[in-house]
Amino acid sequence: MTSYSDLPISQWGTLAIGALVSWLVITWLSQPKAKKFTVPVPPEADPSWKGPVLSNPTIRDPNRPNEIICYDPSTGYHLGNMASPSVADVKAAYERAKRAQEKWKTTSFEERRAVLHSLLDFVLENQEVICRVGCRDTGKTMADASLGEVLTTCAKLRWTIDHGETVLSPEYRDPGLMMMYKHAKIVYQPMGVVAALVSWNYPFHNALGPVISALMSGNAILVKGSEYVAWSTQYYHKIVQRCLEVHGHDPELVQFLTGFADVGEAVVRSGVNHVTFIGSPAVGKLVQRNASEMLVPCLLELGGKDAAILLKDADLGQAIPVLMRGVFQNCGQNCIGIERIIVAAEIYDKVVEEMDRRISKLRQGSVLADGEGVDCGAQTMGNQFEKLEGLVQEAVSRGARLLRGGKRFCHPKHPSGQYFEPTLLVDVTPDMAIANEEAFAPIMVIMKHTGPEDAVRVANACPYGLGSSVFSADKQLAERMCLQLKVGMTNVNDFAVNYLCQSLPFGGVGISGYGRFAGEEGLRGLCVPKAVTIDRIPFVKTPIPPILDYPIGSLSKSFSFLMGLANMIYNPSYTAKARALLDIIKANF
Repeated sequence: MTSYSDLPISQWGTLAIGALVSWLVITWLSQPKAKKFTVPVPPEADPSWKGPVLSNPTIRDPNRPNEIICYDPSTGYHLGNMASPSVADVKAAYERAKRAQEKWKTTSFEERRAVLHSLLDFVLENQEVICRVGCRDTGKTMADASLGEVLTTCAKLRWTIDHGETVLSPEYRDPGLMMMYKHAKIVYQPMGVVAALVSWNYPFHNALGPVISALMSGNAILVKGSEYVAWSTQYYHKIVQRCLEVHGHDPELVQFLTGFADVGEAVVRSGVNHVTFIGSPAVGKLVQRNASEMLVPCLLELGGKDAAILLKDADLGQAIPVLMRGVFQNCGQNCIGIERIIVAAEIYDKVVEEMDRRISKLRQGSVLADGEGVDCGAQTMGNQFEKLEGLVQEAVSRGARLLRGGKRFCHPKHPSGQYFEPTLLVDVTPDMAIANEEAFAPIMVIMKHTGPEDAVRVANACPYGLGSSVFSADKQLAERMCLQLKVGMTNVNDFAVNYLCQSLPFGGVGISGYGRFAGEEGLRGLCVPKAVTIDRIPFVKTPIPPILDYPIGSLSKSFSFLMGLANMIYNPSYTAKARALLDIIKANF
């Protein structure tokens, strides 16, 4: 019989490879897998559906102040009414989530990834329905929904699945010379129950984004959805709950609470351990104030007035289509939409002429009711038209030129729809209100600069500081300018692509808020970073030298000992280290 020691190296290699393959297969088979599930599709999401038309649609009836009136802002079709949760409802939801989190926090990363895999599969297989539901509730187009709801959510799911465990695994740090006999590490532990108060412009992604991060980090979550998208939020909530159910987890782990401002306040005060807020600076201050009373940490994303700078050597063939999408994507209702285009004087007239030509061809309507031939959808909020018209009129009164739009549009087929004309406003200066206030509308504002320094000055004159862009053939110059902009995010020769790079943090400075979601920073921000030290060397533990042990025999000698210890470890001079060693020895006698 041949012994193992007689086997040639080639056979040992074959055995090793076979063992490795077997281990990989067994490991793969033993891991939790993605599971298929379905969620009933709301009949109103069908393009052929037609509801009763509200003549003057509004989300609130003074006679029924606790009900939300849901309607399609592109047509005025009534989608139904929903009750806004009470303070007691919010507290009960928190308690259910808290109980569910006690078990969820013990799940493995494999189990959490399996849930996210199933969510990703569902999103990819149900893209059209998800987009149609969003279009019905917000008035956006299918292209806008696909870009802002599906692609972004898939990017976040994919990054979290691929990198979440690595980001949240214990991280070892250098213990320093004095503690060289210790292991020093950070353990990222879930906070418990976190909350997200999210805006209405992308109801699917804005709700799912915080849920993805909460689930991966071992937390439960309360999502306060906007009253303006209460109807679609119901469907999106069912997706998450059903996904948890098919994996055998408690669906109460994720709570969606859609209601008016008092619901948001109740969520902040419910006992949650962290609050993410996406909205306006004015409301963000209120959230911060309420959270501060409970000592609850906040992440505030408060919108932007993003500038795109075009230098004289910019590739206009590439830049202009990007900027058209940057301004008119989702009808301008984007926190990182392009709200100011700052153009070099040498190419100013050419840019204005091309933008005017393109904007004149934009078509408005309801993508579900009208089908093809719609570039821009509706305004989700129907109470902003006077403000928008006022911003345009104020600028014109101070010297700006209105070349297109500037007012509410009464759609011939949908008179109850909420539309604002695609607008082109040029010769705007930094002191005008529209250069400093977030419009959140299909309004292209064009300003002029005389060179790179002037462009940076104009861009930084605004109190917002979320995203930005610089377009130039000189990439090094463009990057230098990007780093001079007072913003949290910036792009060279592009717009908003930093958000599709989910490894990057998302957030701003100034009145755009503080804190970051997305990337390592966002995922770890939902955890308690617990500092831990462990003995590194067997039988070596921290001793208390007799000279420092209580009761202390001599204060002067103990102090001399400690001074010597500090100099011996940290003084860069070898001579000083030698003297310090002598001082330590003397102090002990």
